[in-house]
Amino acid sequence: MHAEVLFVAGYAATLLAASAGLHRLGRVNTSPWRGRVLAGHRRALGEHGRGQHPTRSDWPHSEVPHLHTGIALVAVVAAILLAVAELARHHRPPEVLLLGTVAATAAATATLLTGRLRAPRTSKSVRQ
Repeated sequence: MHAEVLFVAGYAATLLAASAGLHRLGRVNTSPWRGRVLAGHRRALGEHGRGQHPTRSDWPHSEVPHLHTGIALVAVVAAILLAVAELARHHRPPEVLLLGTVAATAAATATLLTGRLRAPRTSKSVRQ
């Protein structure tokens, strides 16, 4: 097997791992009112002061999961393009098997991430 094929397959797999991390990072709640930083302030305000602060569904916090998923999708598309371009250059059976596996995994990941981007935005998509 050619070293270039191994490098591209490893690089594409690294891009897939990075896209999974980016997608997961988008599920973290970015609202400063939900974190521990302002816990004392929330305690001091009590229940009647809650109406003054933005909720989780307010912009820009509602867009964070979609932003990270979109960036992850770019990495997945790059992995697909790398694998397909390398398949055009090297097409011995072991190389086709390795690059085909990487490309199929990337295509499945792209389908999953595209579905997540098209899903309706809910407040449950962000962890508390």
